[in-house]
This record gives sequence, C-alpha cells and structure tokens, in this order.
Amino acid sequence: MIGDEVLIGQIINRNAAWIADVVTASGGRVIEHCTVADDAQQLIATIDRLRAECDVLLLTGGLGPTHDDITKPVLADYFNDTMEVSHQWMEHLHDWMKQRGRTVTDRNAGQALKPTTARLLPNPIGTAPGLLFDRDGIVIVAMPGVPKEMQGIMSDHVMPLLRDRIQREAIETTEYLTLLTTGIAESNLADAIGDPTQFLGVSTLAFLPNYHGVRMRIGARGASAEQRREELFRVRDILMGKAGKYVFGEGDTTLASVIGSILKERGQTLATAESCTGGLLGSMLTDVYGSSSWFVGGYVPYANEAKVRDLGVLEHTLEMYGAVSEQTAKELSEGTKHRTGATYAISITGVAGPGGGMPEKPVGTVWISVAGPLRTVTLKYQFGSDRRINRERSAGAALGMLWRMIR
Repeated sequence: MIGDEVLIGQIINRNAAWIADVVTASGGRVIEHCTVADDAQQLIATIDRLRAECDVLLLTGGLGPTHDDITKPVLADYFNDTMEVSHQWMEHLHDWMKQRGRTVTDRNAGQALKPTTARLLPNPIGTAPGLLFDRDGIVIVAMPGVPKEMQGIMSDHVMPLLRDRIQREAIETTEYLTLLTTGIAESNLADAIGDPTQFLGVSTLAFLPNYHGVRMRIGARGASAEQRREELFRVRDILMGKAGKYVFGEGDTTLASVIGSILKERGQTLATAESCTGGLLGSMLTDVYGSSSWFVGGYVPYANEAKVRDLGVLEHTLEMYGAVSEQTAKELSEGTKHRTGATYAISITGVAGPGGGMPEKPVGTVWISVAGPLRTVTLKYQFGSDRRINRERSAGAALGMLWRMIR
C-alpha cells in the first residue's frame, strides 16, 4: 500500500487483507505486507527489494490526479528505458504526464536489461486504470487504492493471471478450509480437540478467535489440488467428530446468514430488542442479502420508559430488579415476540461501559434472552470493560443463543 495517510493512521489498510485472502484462496503464497510513504526513493528501494523475493508484486494507491500520487511517474521512470508498450499505454502516459507537468527520465539508461512489457488494466468502475509491468518473469501490478476499484481490477485481470500461472507451473501451494464455531471459548475448544499432532500429519491447524466465536483454519500443502482437498476433508471430518456441535459453517459465511437461511427455509421470522447494543444486532442481520424475508425488525428501547411503553416491561420489574436483569431481559424478548408476531425474538440489556457499573452489576454485565415458540432462554454474560467490544460480543452471543435454539 502506498500513501502517507495509511502510515499515519488516517486510513486503515483493508486492501491488504482482501488481497491476501483472494490470493491465498487461489493457491498463492503471500510473503509480506508493506506500507510505503509518498516518497519516490523509498518506493523504488522497496520495489527493488521485493522484486528479488517474489514472483508477483501488487501495489495499491497513488494513482490519482493530485501532486502526492507518485506511483505512476515512479513506475514509468523505473521501467521507461526498456518498456515494450502498446499505443494505448503511450497515449495514456503522455496525456497523464502532460497534465501533471512531468517528464519521464531514463533511470536505467545504458544497462543491459530485458524489455519490460507494460499494459493497462481497465478499471470497471473508476477512471484510473491499473498498470501491469512484466520484466524477467517478475510481474508488478499497480492498482487504485479505492477498495472497490482495486477489487474490480484484481477480479477481472490479476486473479486470472495468477491462477493460470500457478496451474501452468504446477507450483506447490497451500489450500485452506476454515470451520466456524460459536458458543465455546478457544481454550475449551482446544481441550475438546485434544492433541492435533495425533491426526494432522503434514497438515496445519490454527485457532483464530474473534468476538463472535473461534475459527479453525486447516491448511494442506501440495502441488495436486485433488490431494490437497482430500487431506482437508480428512482433517475436517476428524474435527467435526470432536467439536461438530459448535460448528455453524465453513469459509467466509456469517452466523447471521446461516440463521437467516434456516428461518427462510422454515418460513419463520425474527425480531429484536436491543438496549446496550443500540441496533448493532439488527445491523448484522440486515447485512444479509434477502433478510427482509425473515427479519421483521427491531426495537432500540434504550430508556426504561421505552421498555415499558413499547414492549410491555412491567414498571415493577424495573423497580425491583433493574434494567439489567434476567427478569427484564425475559420480558423484553417475550414482549417483542408478542408485539411483532415473530417466531423468535432476541433481547439484549447490559452495562456496556465505561461507566454505570455497580458492585452487583459491574461493567460488562449483559443479559440476553431468546423467546421461541416453545420456550424462552435467558442467560447472563460477563464481558470486559471496553464499550465497543462489549457490544460486539453481546451481539455475537445473542446470535449463538438463537442458533442453538433453532438448529
């Protein structure tokens, strides 16, 4: 990634994660992520270093029209002396440099280098095309820093090139399969699986916890796709035998989408009432395409008055037990189910922090209730002191409770 704005923290480099994910899924091996300032000398030094270590170098950022966008002139200068280019490229480069008031110098003039092939990669949704340079079998691709534009160029042009190269050269690669779990802590999951060296063989296994659960990533390496898949399925079956009751899916699916698929198939619906999460759970549900067919909607009864007025929580319950209590959570979920007519209803009420805690209800105390056709389940959780993390973990725990009820 190229740009001062990334180095100083104004922009988070999500491009690197996306690129690494799709490259790895296609059998490529990512060896380094690097962020470079808007500085020509640093960019050239970085390109020189990485060209000696990799077969393909992917750059994002610095292709815009302002003075601090240096990627195009630096690469033009870097390769200009030996470029074999199309007429389209020369017109584009000439017009662009003229607009910027720049000229291209021959950085490597006099050196005996093989010709560099250069071509433009059309941008399906933006104005700045990608640039591809190929010298001595080392490919350098420069793409816009705007995520959607970069992703379009990667999908349309770069990934077909990488997949073809991997297949043609029969490169030994690592393929991954990820199992997604909910409702079990990382340490408990490790205990349930036991010593993985007893069954892994040449494969690898990594535990990747987040606020919504633990991912188990299996890796199998080899030149044959058939052998890799066979090994992945072998290890997957063993893990499912040991901890399958916690596994809700594979790959990049979400718990919300899995729940939505089950509800849609059964013709059932869901509604929510969120106090401390303030609509976060509803946002996760509506991130799923087609959720309108099973998600009725949600309340955000933040104030006690709203809990009473909108969802029928008894004033006596609030006075006797407080807003953060088993009784209030239960009345919220059942009231939501009754008001909306949904098949299932989830309620969340808690002390998100950083203030508001008491000795008997410290910050991080959360009650979650799921009301279904046959029963209501209400559980207490104790999360940490970070407000954002508490909200994330609360929404994740609520989805886990619903999944266990409906599966």
